[in-house]
Amino acid sequence: MPAFSADLHNHTPASADYRRPETMPRQIVEAALDAGLHVYGATDHFSCGLGRALIDAADAVAAETGRRLLVVSGAELRITFRGDEAHITALYPAERNEALFQATLEILGITSPIATHEDMPYFTWEHDPVDVCRIIEALGGVAMVAHADRAFGDYRLIDSPLFWRLAEEPTVSAIDFLDPAAHRDVVAGLRPSIIRCSDSHCCDDIGMRRSLVAMEELSFHSLKTALAAGTVVPEVLV
Repeated sequence: MPAFSADLHNHTPASADYRRPETMPRQIVEAALDAGLHVYGATDHFSCGLGRALIDAADAVAAETGRRLLVVSGAELRITFRGDEAHITALYPAERNEALFQATLEILGITSPIATHEDMPYFTWEHDPVDVCRIIEALGGVAMVAHADRAFGDYRLIDSPLFWRLAEEPTVSAIDFLDPAAHRDVVAGLRPSIIRCSDSHCCDDIGMRRSLVAMEELSFHSLKTALAAGTVVPEVLV
């Protein structure tokens, strides 16, 4: 089975904290391809606003050059619950990504406008993140835990009981670690796929952290199947 290079958590100019807001969708696609990626996840803060433009740009580049990038559109959801905080990344199939993301927000009770564009990276929603993952999965999406070992001040999700609830939840397809090699004892016992993502905020950082995914073809269905089956290896552990 072929292995594809994937970076499943990236931001675009749809995020207010993107460092070069003038960047065009085609530039992002070409940067991802130049970085050696086959799969690029667009996961802006509570938004999949640029997803369709990126998918169209990837189709145009493929038609013109033969270089194919699978763009998977979704969002990063910053969820708080009883004093803990988890960042959940959701990915949806291209043909219904906007509708499914909107359905996710509606089920959570989040109405538009969510926040100003400038405040969106700091917006949080109080809800059990385990339930958030179940909602995403029920709608046909992929639910992942972002940067579990990242420090936000003195707080790291990996140090909380919430991390273990998420790790044991069947609807969590993958957990992203900045440095899985530093947590080999934890990683070894986890059920979800272990991935590395760049969390890029400019083209230069795309693919800075990535995973190898063994899947039948470049498609959302194959990616979802691979994550569920665990045929994924963070590049640092190869």
